[in-house]
Amino acid sequence: MKKLLLSSTFFFGLLSFQAHADYMPQQKPSTAALAAQYAHMNIADLTKAAKAGQPAAQFYLATRYQSGNGVAKDLKEAFSLFKSAADQGISAAQLNVGRMYADGIGVSKNEASARQYFEKAASHGDNRASFNLAVMEEQKKNYIGAYQWYELSTRDGMLDNKVINMSETKKTALAANLTPEQIRTARDRADRWIQTQ
Repeated sequence: MKKLLLSSTFFFGLLSFQAHADYMPQQKPSTAALAAQYAHMNIADLTKAAKAGQPAAQFYLATRYQSGNGVAKDLKEAFSLFKSAADQGISAAQLNVGRMYADGIGVSKNEASARQYFEKAASHGDNRASFNLAVMEEQKKNYIGAYQWYELSTRDGMLDNKVINMSETKKTALAANLTPEQIRTARDRADRWIQTQ
């Protein structure tokens, strides 16, 4: 089940960096406008933009290396590019880096680093990252921590309805094994997380 959830998260992570291009005369193109451009750019131009440090270009080039679309499939290169984009604040890339660390895809498995990148994405309101953090806590049998992250994944800013539904189901199952005070503690922790972000 863990592999299924984390693997589906990677897929959702690729979809989360959606572009909405607005025409703004005499201004630098927005990140969203650049993302729309990079999503359909040829490999040579995309590689050039990624090497120039454009985080959206790095993200989209990483997706191509991950799937082998127009380039030879190379998960190490995909990880490297996702990480570059993640370190520049692209939350979908942070989610993917977290998942790749969690599963050891293109990089050695590292739970602490996975958690760090999931937290970065969660701090941007990505409920898929919160869901992954909840799964990690549940696997450690830290049910209050798991409930906290499932709670957050139902109300983070970048909401994915499928994740919300899965989180609600998980919260119901966890609640059967938690006291009302433990649930209140988990919700309080979720509130504090949101307030500090």
